[in-house]
Amino acid sequence: MSKKILFFINGLVGGGKERRFLEFLHYLKQNTNFKLKVVLTEDEIHYTYVYNLDIPIIILKRSVFRKDPFLFYRFYKIAKEFNPDFIHTWGLMTTFYSVPAKLLLKRPLVSNLIADSNKNYKKWSLSNLFFRIDCIFSDIIISNSKAGLRAYNLNNFEKKITIYNGVRLDRFNLKISKNMILNDIRVDTKFMVIMVASFNNNKDYDLFLEVASLTCRLRDDVTFVGVGGGPNLEKMQNKISKEKIHNVILTGKRSDVEDLVAISDIGVLFTHSEGISNSIIEYMASGKPVITTDILGGSREIIVNNESGFIMERNADSIAMKIKILLEDDNLRKSMGKKGKQIIEKKFNITLMGKEYLKVYNRFTKNIDN
Repeated sequence: MSKKILFFINGLVGGGKERRFLEFLHYLKQNTNFKLKVVLTEDEIHYTYVYNLDIPIIILKRSVFRKDPFLFYRFYKIAKEFNPDFIHTWGLMTTFYSVPAKLLLKRPLVSNLIADSNKNYKKWSLSNLFFRIDCIFSDIIISNSKAGLRAYNLNNFEKKITIYNGVRLDRFNLKISKNMILNDIRVDTKFMVIMVASFNNNKDYDLFLEVASLTCRLRDDVTFVGVGGGPNLEKMQNKISKEKIHNVILTGKRSDVEDLVAISDIGVLFTHSEGISNSIIEYMASGKPVITTDILGGSREIIVNNESGFIMERNADSIAMKIKILLEDDNLRKSMGKKGKQIIEKKFNITLMGKEYLKVYNRFTKNIDN
């Protein structure tokens, strides 16, 4: 009898968690006969290719309250009607809202609860209370990095597991018109440095602009391209205008991220903390050398420092010099990119990720009432 899985995630706007979730859905559709259903709390969907997967999507919009208490009952009704074998949540609040359904229906609750390496709420906060409740009632807590487990003090927690992000490698075997894409984003320089990241407080676009400005003094044939949306996008656009930084283009949200990475020469991610970054995986899957400032997070679990990329302090002068060295040495760029691609093929492909999730589901199969 085909298993049924009910997924619950806030939304499908641009972000690493959402991309990882959709990669997993694609794997399940291609490799299993599971019956799937997705519940969202936001109706804005940026990854529209989810509709191609032919998976039912239900949107439970919140009321005027950000933490809507009625979602407990509304989600329970959906779960009771669908009668899933598993409830699989992706996030703090979706896990919290799923607890009554888990208890009343007596179904395993699988929680993708940790996707960063910086626990950004205080001990005596509602968010921390929700997190503790989630840990108590989830049957298993999934982190996408070992650094995340350390940050949330779950190293010794019995119900935890690390499952690394995985990508479909065929997404990066692209036949594209480089000139057409460059014209579209208005890049007319020989080299391109890309950063794919949301414009939020965790991503250091101030450093991105500083590095771009310093690089411009070293050479005039490099454009820095920032890809993503978010609350700080307008602020960064204003800063570019005010400081007259001429070698930076911010594209906003794009659906062709793989194409943009493919035509770039170096991928960077300036950040305060990460779990396992989808952007870094995508840079490496495309054969690009990587520079990141994620010293304490999960980047050390994917990047071999000085071989597939550089994990550096947040020092703009040092980073600009490293970019200059990479751009001046074609062989170095290619060898680092090749090493990075081999790492993705071996450890971070979608098949490995999918099989690890199936192992999690199989843990609970014997406890399910038929």
